[in-house]
Amino acid sequence: MRIAIVGNFGLGSKQTMAVRALPLAEELARRGQAVQMALPVRWDTDFGGPDLARGVTLRYAGRGPRIPGLTQFWQLLLLTWYTLRWGPDVVYCFKPIAYSGAILTLFWCLRLLRLYRGTIALDTDDWEGDGGWNDRFALPRWVKRLVAWQEQWSLRHADVTTVASRALQELVQQVGARKIVYLPNALAQSSLDLPALHPTGSELDLNNRPVVLLYTRFVEFSVTRVLDVLEHLREDVGDAILLVVGQGLRGEEQELSRMALARGLATNVRLAGWIPTDLLPHYFAMAHVALYLLDDTLLNRAKCPMKLLDLLAAGVPVVADRVGQACEYVADGRSGLLVEPGNRTVMAEAVASLLSDPEQLRAMGEAARADARSRWSWAAWAPVAEAALTASPTTRSESALPATRTPGRQ
Repeated sequence: MRIAIVGNFGLGSKQTMAVRALPLAEELARRGQAVQMALPVRWDTDFGGPDLARGVTLRYAGRGPRIPGLTQFWQLLLLTWYTLRWGPDVVYCFKPIAYSGAILTLFWCLRLLRLYRGTIALDTDDWEGDGGWNDRFALPRWVKRLVAWQEQWSLRHADVTTVASRALQELVQQVGARKIVYLPNALAQSSLDLPALHPTGSELDLNNRPVVLLYTRFVEFSVTRVLDVLEHLREDVGDAILLVVGQGLRGEEQELSRMALARGLATNVRLAGWIPTDLLPHYFAMAHVALYLLDDTLLNRAKCPMKLLDLLAAGVPVVADRVGQACEYVADGRSGLLVEPGNRTVMAEAVASLLSDPEQLRAMGEAARADARSRWSWAAWAPVAEAALTASPTTRSESALPATRTPGRQ
């Protein structure tokens, strides 16, 4: 089977293609499928990413003419040409909007004209329209309307839609998608092979103090809420350090630094900034426990946070809000703790209780690492995607699809 994967961006900071599409494509190739990925560019930032795609043909449109509008048209033309020339049995579009949404529409029209006879598949790992990413950006109203329309049109016209979270499964069903398959984010083999590293942490002046890790892009919560939790935590664990790994989309980490200084919390905060993927294990190893804050919003309920899974796979116990996919990833009381969403006091008390019990921390870390490897690898989930893509394009779900059985779960 020839599978043509189309994406909206490269293998950089926006992680859908780097940590979702590419490792899934590699597993499909390992299972004997012929897979091509067509992307606008290789890296969409200087952040880097995976060096090689094992068994997957990678094609890039490049920047093209540096003229607004013409650049995007050039990239769309090349992505379409690469996909057509591949002669795919399955066109698998990652994201229901922008380039991939447009190519989904094109192949739907080609099939209407009997010029294409294969399967049209769609993957969605976020809610893009109203209540989702549309609300995060100051876009013109007509652009937001276009995004919302394109998302819903694509969802209704794809033969099969793979969704990254249970909340998305429900949303997509309400839109009227034909066939829905639950396919959460999982771990690539390269992530499973990462060694456990134990640096001293002296470069960050941690001085053997309790370290609470915040690994984030600041998308899911407000900076104020982080400091509220830290303020309450300091009442119980006065010398705790909040180690912040990552950068916000709008410089939120600098706002956190300024607000921490104003609140008298500056000595409890360390900003590590953006860290290359291969160095993340060093920083994970510094942490005793991690925070994963998720405000109870549609965007957060629908998303499938890869950073949360990375923390668990590294053996870091996590205290997370009981929102969306966190309830799937965190085994409450065994690999971490789930708390009432938005309650800063309860979250701080949960962190303090774990820091006071080193034996529980150790056991939770081991359970988190083992659980992530047994249940949440792409090797375990690729067969689910493969079965969905090889099904007849005319197959339709009847009403609600039965819940997909999680690999490794009894």
